[in-house]
Amino acid sequence: SKQIIISELIKQVGAVMPENSVLSDIEISKVEGGIDLTADARDQNTATQVQVNLADPNNKLFDKVDIVSVNCDSTTNPEYPCKVILRALFTKNNPFSFTNQNNKDKQ
Repeated sequence: SKQIIISELIKQVGAVMPENSVLSDIEISKVEGGIDLTADARDQNTATQVQVNLADPNNKLFDKVDIVSVNCDSTTNPEYPCKVILRALFTKNNPFSFTNQNNKDKQ
């Protein structure tokens, strides 16, 4: 079920989020194998650390994670004023990717 895949993905992403950050949005891109993530952070350093943590090859989540933007504005969210938008490409053997799940079913 796709719901189980998404719930497991959220758990794994949440586990690698740095302290003082929260995952605020996940969006499956129309580009196959990609995902857009939005996180809120208490400062700009933490916002960029989100990218570093997600891109860590030891996590086996993503091959590549790019920062699309980082914006800090304390008037919109005083607790987490920085918003970082990222675009990530799943690793080829990522168990949460829909394409890998389909390939497992065919084996």
